[in-house]
Amino acid sequence: MQSAHRSAEAAPPRPRWIGFWANAFSRRTRSPGTADSHVISYRADVDGLRAIAVLSVVFFHLLRQGLPGGYLGVDIFFVVSGYLITAIIWREVQEERFSITRFYDRRIRRVMPALLFVLIVTTAFSAALLLPSDLMGYGRSLLATLAFSANIYFWRDTNYFSTAAEQKPLLHIWSLGVEEQFYILFPLMLLVLGRRWPRAAGYVVALITAASFTANALALRVGASVPTFFLLPTRAWELGLGALLAMSPAGTAPRGLSAAALSLAGGALIAAAVLRPMEACWFIPAALPAALGAALIILAGQRERHLANKLLQAPPVVFIGLISYSLYLWHWPIIVLAQYYLVRPFTPAEMGAALILMTACAMASWAFIERPFRSAALPIVKVRLATAAGVGCLALAAALLLSEQGLPGRLSAAAASLNLAVDTNYRCALSDYLAFGGSRACVMNLPSRNPEDAEVVLLGNSHAQMYAPLWAAILKERAERGLLVPANGCLPTVRANINRACIITASENLRAVSALQHSRAVILGLNWTHGPGELVDSSGRVLDNGKGRALADALDDLIDRLLGHGKRVIVIGPIAEPGFDVASTLSRELAFGHPVDRDPFLPAADFRRRFGALIAHFEARRDITFVRPDTVQCPAERCFYVIDGHSLFSDRDHLAAAELPRFRSLFEAALGPASGDATQAATASR
Repeated sequence: MQSAHRSAEAAPPRPRWIGFWANAFSRRTRSPGTADSHVISYRADVDGLRAIAVLSVVFFHLLRQGLPGGYLGVDIFFVVSGYLITAIIWREVQEERFSITRFYDRRIRRVMPALLFVLIVTTAFSAALLLPSDLMGYGRSLLATLAFSANIYFWRDTNYFSTAAEQKPLLHIWSLGVEEQFYILFPLMLLVLGRRWPRAAGYVVALITAASFTANALALRVGASVPTFFLLPTRAWELGLGALLAMSPAGTAPRGLSAAALSLAGGALIAAAVLRPMEACWFIPAALPAALGAALIILAGQRERHLANKLLQAPPVVFIGLISYSLYLWHWPIIVLAQYYLVRPFTPAEMGAALILMTACAMASWAFIERPFRSAALPIVKVRLATAAGVGCLALAAALLLSEQGLPGRLSAAAASLNLAVDTNYRCALSDYLAFGGSRACVMNLPSRNPEDAEVVLLGNSHAQMYAPLWAAILKERAERGLLVPANGCLPTVRANINRACIITASENLRAVSALQHSRAVILGLNWTHGPGELVDSSGRVLDNGKGRALADALDDLIDRLLGHGKRVIVIGPIAEPGFDVASTLSRELAFGHPVDRDPFLPAADFRRRFGALIAHFEARRDITFVRPDTVQCPAERCFYVIDGHSLFSDRDHLAAAELPRFRSLFEAALGPASGDATQAATASR
């Protein structure tokens, strides 16, 4: 993201504003003597695009409902980055003066000083505020950030849109990982192509862009939305789109009405994307309108300036673009750490204060760190040494946080015990995934990694997946082979589901599970908390789910289909979900001395009122085994979220992995005798 905020290679305007910020809006003069003031002419409208992008992200994080597509500002940054940096590289390659060493020195000047300063400050505040599990996660994310692999770390750690993600101060650095990974090999590729096959260069970049876009679409098609969001192979198309603009012949740039129409269309696409984002479907990523809008504005302004381009050249907008890299770096740690301490969202006044603070930090960082370190007056050797020292110190700090287990001595025993459960619900390891059905499957004691060998299938979504370690342990003891099929974000049902895409995925998963010849049992796990109007049928019609009727009908249909294929069906019933992040919220309230104003339980009468009819319905079915985990959670007149000082939940609705053994006897009884035992018993009876 760093290059997209203020291109290290496109020279900034020289400040010319009152007082200290004099001359910040000049569009005619460059800073003479900066290490990167050369090669391409400055475009104020591109800085304006950065402003729109960073403000979209900031206001999305401050007020998500007010700007639901603000996160797409990152996609605008990627297009701008691809355009600016490729323009620099390609021009230098064509003029035979490109130096890979000089390129990375410019990147170091541009990226590292501001980043390291923000990391130092954030680490100090995190060490003081974050509870042990969160602090250890911070230490790991810090190491990943220093290695420019934060996107890979967060891909495996969290979902960008989850509640848990809102407590990770370095989450936003994922975008730097994407960019820096892209710029490891891309300059070398352009250098080789430019020297040996210059006419093929554009076609190669176009092919890479198309391949990345296709990978994005295919990944969404199989339900891999999290890796699609975080990883370079599915993000490179946005950088490639900007690169193609930079490499296009100058004579192809539009003029007159064509340019004006493109400028207007680009502005409209960006506005529509951030105000009302489209849902990603299996062949069109949600980011496409924002990325395409940014590309159209850049293209329209290559020769002339039209409506959208002129609006983006307004001095205040340009200035925000100038400080956008620092603003992006500062905004998220300030939001996260402040709300982490408050243990609640901002009030309007606090939101305004946070906005003022992050803007002030960004302006100071731009003036005192970004610009001085980019000056040619500062020798690159000193920049390299300062960068190495900063990286080394931060790496040692991260290692200390991890070796000391997040400094638990700062907390009371009660807070530390609750905090152990934070974000610990099971997620399938990457190495255990298999292609299967309409999405993916995960092995559970399946050494052959062949789905056909599975004897027991756990089918559902993340609420089936959270039970997987317990089922896997039971299967291992019984020498049985299992397969987890989690369509996360969907239900396993085909008659009704969250949306039509989920129905397609569920249908393909059902078809694949039904075809498994050796599977004798299918265990259904899902979340039962779906209110009226939350389920649709295959035509997209909203269903009446009052008292869970639509869900019950859909589950009955799924059960009947599985029984028809000779499968034994086990259904895991509902649990009382807290609806708030139990482990994190309660542990922080205790640690920071806030009033604990949430009950760590739900009255059992409320649970029965919500789910009693559904439970009675499925208990009455004699052709299935119905498991009731609520009998463990609700031993009397309360359904507990905290048991024996430990949080039963890792977040607002998923069980913590360490608490799963509480349900073991229920699950063992539901599964019945092992297949080998059953065979022996049948033989003996004959």
